[in-house]
Amino acid sequence: MRSLVTSRRAAHLALSAVAVTLIAWLCVLARWPDAAGGLPAWLGWFGRPGSLPSVAITVTVLVTLCVLSFRGHGDTRSGSVPAAIVAGLATVGALLGLTSFWECHDDTHPSFFQPLIWTAVLIKGGMTDLSMSGQVCPTTTPTALVVARLAALGAIFTGLSGVALALFRSQVDRWQANHASAVTAVIGVDDDSGAMIGGIAQTLGRRDTLVVMFDAADERGLYGARALGARVLSVDLNNPASLESLSLWRNLASLYLLSSDASNNRLWLDTISQALADSRRQPRRLPLVLRVDDPWQAEAWRAQQFGGADARWAVDIIGKYEVTARWLLDNIVAAKTIQRVFVCGTSQLTLALCADLTRRKLEHDYYSAPSESALPALILVGEDAAEYQRDHEFHRAQIGLIATGPDIDVVSSAPTVPTLTQLIDAGDAATSAAIFVDDWSRGPRGPATTGSRLAARFTTMPVYSWDPDSRVSDKPIPIVGRLRTFRLMLQMSDGQASDAWERAARLIHGRYLARIGPQAQPLPSRLPWDELDEFYRRSNRRQVRNALWMVEQVADHTWDTWGSAPAPLAERDMAGLPPLEQLAQLGFDHDSAIAMARSEHEDWCHYYHRNGWRYGPNRDDRHRIHDKLVDWSVIEADPALLDGVLLSVANTLWSLRQLGYRSRPVWQSFDRVGTVRAEQRVGPWTWTSPSGATMQAGPGDWLVEEDGKSWSVRDDIFRAGYRHVSGSQWQRRGTVLARIAQPGETIQTLEGPTVAADGDWVVKGDHGDQWPVPADVFAHHYAEPRSMGE
Repeated sequence: MRSLVTSRRAAHLALSAVAVTLIAWLCVLARWPDAAGGLPAWLGWFGRPGSLPSVAITVTVLVTLCVLSFRGHGDTRSGSVPAAIVAGLATVGALLGLTSFWECHDDTHPSFFQPLIWTAVLIKGGMTDLSMSGQVCPTTTPTALVVARLAALGAIFTGLSGVALALFRSQVDRWQANHASAVTAVIGVDDDSGAMIGGIAQTLGRRDTLVVMFDAADERGLYGARALGARVLSVDLNNPASLESLSLWRNLASLYLLSSDASNNRLWLDTISQALADSRRQPRRLPLVLRVDDPWQAEAWRAQQFGGADARWAVDIIGKYEVTARWLLDNIVAAKTIQRVFVCGTSQLTLALCADLTRRKLEHDYYSAPSESALPALILVGEDAAEYQRDHEFHRAQIGLIATGPDIDVVSSAPTVPTLTQLIDAGDAATSAAIFVDDWSRGPRGPATTGSRLAARFTTMPVYSWDPDSRVSDKPIPIVGRLRTFRLMLQMSDGQASDAWERAARLIHGRYLARIGPQAQPLPSRLPWDELDEFYRRSNRRQVRNALWMVEQVADHTWDTWGSAPAPLAERDMAGLPPLEQLAQLGFDHDSAIAMARSEHEDWCHYYHRNGWRYGPNRDDRHRIHDKLVDWSVIEADPALLDGVLLSVANTLWSLRQLGYRSRPVWQSFDRVGTVRAEQRVGPWTWTSPSGATMQAGPGDWLVEEDGKSWSVRDDIFRAGYRHVSGSQWQRRGTVLARIAQPGETIQTLEGPTVAADGDWVVKGDHGDQWPVPADVFAHHYAEPRSMGE
């Protein structure tokens, strides 16, 4: 992308130089027509009166220059771009007109002012020949005057087009949004989240279109969004039908839901998911950034909604506390000398700081550049600091993180100046920092005063104090010591990845380069991320998102591991293993591994073919030729090629696991336990399921009863799943597969469809039949298999 921008600038500068040269030469010829007399014949023709090629060349250069100027500022689309084009064309017309009319004066027409007046007439749209004392002037129309008239017309029509665009901007925006090839949609912008639009715009590719949707009754920030290049749509966000009716969803590339009310975001997500389903589009893990400010809810929602039945979205959560914590730790880590961070007070920001440092520790352990320093330790200082530490550890356990977390210590005392002074003096103030996390705007101003007093005592120590009226600056001017105020924010730092999957792609690429080591002439795909062509960046993002999709859709796993502890798995357990065994360690059987490898190869080939690559026996990135763009049958028949694809899949999934994203099989094995009463019936009958659905039992089916509840079981399934005890008593036997049902999910049972309730389990029998079971009944009837040692 950067090379493309550089090439455009170079072309713009070169064309500008050509335009200036042509215009200057036409001005010279208009003033001194004989100036071309000494030029050779192959060059002297240019600019002579009546030379149509001269006019065509000059106009073509000017039009091309205007188009490049407009497209070069296409990321901003501000009104200043057409205004600059109008001003430029008017200036060109004025210069060429003035030199053409320079000799048009006599005793009654002043020598300077008459040419100036006629030039003004030309700029206003005067296209007729002008006469003086009964004679047309100039007597021979120079080429400069023809170009001047065309430039003036161009300025007039460009200005009128700008006015029309401003009047019908809403309709134009809607049309462009509905016909864009790739849409990045942002919904729910307010005063806080509006700061994110600029950062989102910087991540877009050349063909991406940013669409910002404002509520029809509240269009604050509309002009600011347009100035950043966004197409702005006015939508009734309280009416789901107005969202669902938009046709832009068929080309959706990524989605940001940024309302401060998380329930609004969930409602919009359900509506957009339904619109995608209605359009019959089956996207593979579209990036979704959803705003949830509360750190507790954010962590739980991220873990629980990461997996699930709807595999359309690669979900990441963002919130004010989370982004603020990231900004604070970014500033502290950038100093490279801070070893201790005192978190003074307890609030939601405390949890966000702990969670962000945990994420940094995972990413740091996975890959860190040689220039990166060790992460600092957190020290929570507050009367209930121990409780907040336990909350953080609880979240780590629920997510299933078994890797060593960052150093987080506790001091269960109020963060007063004497307490903090004693703690700081016990170490080195030069390697310490302090963050005051309490919102003093809702209570006493103690924390703000304490921050100032602490900064005055330790003038070399960074101190960050929460001030809701603060305006965060990248280059602050401290008043007392190194005190900096901050407020809750949603604005990302420049160049910072806006979602977890972008960061994962960058980290995976960075560690890949570190492992292959420095190369004298690296392939274009092996350059550092900041120097990487956008094609290869998108390829890395594609690989991560396709892994998220195929683990669920191909391998029948889920990413929802909230509350389930993983089996320990370390780097040494994976080192040296063949790729199939690595995937087995991650929980994927042979058939699933091969199926995922095929899915990844075909998706990779589709991406390369779509971008103009083709097969060739020798790889040539410059001419878009790759030796592995072959059918899956070729890969499957070559053990070396097959191992290469399997290794790529294993490396991606192992990397995601190390970064804290792990999967588990959707269906888990359980033993059937307990006894029931049962009798076989001759004729058909009906019964009512717990959800109220009428179920049909066929002839020969068994009526099963337990605890006052009854249901039917087909004869062959009953005899395979129950052992006769005595009389009408039967003992359950065998194993089943089960999973937690999605709320409101419809289960197709043998007796007919039924809806699962919240908390229900879906049980699958040996014959593939499925049925829902309430959670309390499931706990009574099914048990996890005992290990061999039990």
